[in-house]
Amino acid sequence: MIKKIVKKGVSIALAPINKIVKRTNWYKNVTPEWGKFPIEKWYRTNLDRNYDIVNVGSSSALYAFNYEGIPVKAFNWAMQPQSMEYSFRILKNFSSILGPKGIILIPFCPFSGLSVTGKWTERLNDRYYGILDPSTIDSYNRVALRRKQPFLADPKNAIKRLIKDEKPKHFPNCSICLSKEAFENDAQRWMNGWQKEFGISDVNAPKSKENVAGSAARMETFKQMIDFCLERDLRPVLVMPPVHPALAKKLTSQFRETYIYSFVKEMNIHHIPYLDYLSCEEFTDDGFYYNAFFMNEKGAKQFTKRVLNELELIKE
Repeated sequence: MIKKIVKKGVSIALAPINKIVKRTNWYKNVTPEWGKFPIEKWYRTNLDRNYDIVNVGSSSALYAFNYEGIPVKAFNWAMQPQSMEYSFRILKNFSSILGPKGIILIPFCPFSGLSVTGKWTERLNDRYYGILDPSTIDSYNRVALRRKQPFLADPKNAIKRLIKDEKPKHFPNCSICLSKEAFENDAQRWMNGWQKEFGISDVNAPKSKENVAGSAARMETFKQMIDFCLERDLRPVLVMPPVHPALAKKLTSQFRETYIYSFVKEMNIHHIPYLDYLSCEEFTDDGFYYNAFFMNEKGAKQFTKRVLNELELIKE
């Protein structure tokens, strides 16, 4: 009882400073655009239902899909970054917005067949506060504390940001390449990062025991997501977005067989459509990319139209 009284007193005392901290970019930039998700507030102002198509996914999908100006009802539910497990939770939480035979685009990127469990910081859970049900957010109590009482949860960083609140250097939140050399260097940077993250010294070698186990876990998540869609009369589609040629050429044929094609073949037991644009000639132009991995707005609009054409949602 005494602890509750003290805790309440601390919360009241810190309320003014927490209010100021919540105005900082450090606090606000954690959460995505609320309009991306049909949460309770969205339902109060929108009458639309029976959406045609949505995509889940992580950074690559966030930049690869752009439905602006296209005559379909769509949502891009990708985040930067986002685990496949959280993509599945978002799908389960909001799938009712889709109409019968609604399409679910499930992106598959070069290293999507490996597990990232435990590789990202706990603070990334904060982005789902107010979007997903608390029971589906990992370490929810700590998440709630950081969102409700940011100063109490992390006074050192809160003070630092109050003194100097830096805005993102540019939008979107990624490096931007302006030359062939920059694309080459960025492609190598991505490969170095992925190889370090997953303990891969040679991309042409067989998977390590750890990555074999990680692939098995990731495969189960994909299968569950696909089963979830099929059970609800939805249409799941696997999509491999394109990457810049500088990065594509580093993904050797042996790498693709070991980490991509064999995984998809074993995982895709229901034979759902798999659209592979990894090295698609249509998307080799520098002008379609921010960097070696992320498409820019021009590239995303062109790519999205291509996908929707193939799925016969639009005709051009």
